[in-house]
Amino acid sequence: MLKISKKWWYALKAILYIAENQDKLLKISDLSKDLDISESLLRRLISELEKSGIVTTIKGRIGWVKLWKKLNSISIFDILNSVWEELWITDCTKWLFCENIDNCSTTNLFTNLQKSFNWILKLQTLDKIIQKK
Repeated sequence: MLKISKKWWYALKAILYIAENQDKLLKISDLSKDLDISESLLRRLISELEKSGIVTTIKGRIGWVKLWKKLNSISIFDILNSVWEELWITDCTKWLFCENIDNCSTTNLFTNLQKSFNWILKLQTLDKIIQKK
């Protein structure tokens, strides 16, 4: 069973909060308190999201964070991929290739499931998610 890790959940939670407050520069310390996420973990997540170009930060004592991309260009796939979480359904779909393809009757099934899963995550952009709220 695919299970969303805390790291996934916190990254999504943080980005959605930032997106909903995109007209403001948010302090990472305030974000940590509002979302009930440890500040050190949140700073690591924000750093990973910044490396992917999803957010930008103003470094320093206060530490502000803001979205860098437009809402319609940030997908759930981008967010999860940027925090280096495993997005594959099974080990054999890790790279959409299975070494045991000749001896396994489920390879095509899991490959198609993985492709569909990735496609759905890529379709879900922040603008659509916030609009549905």
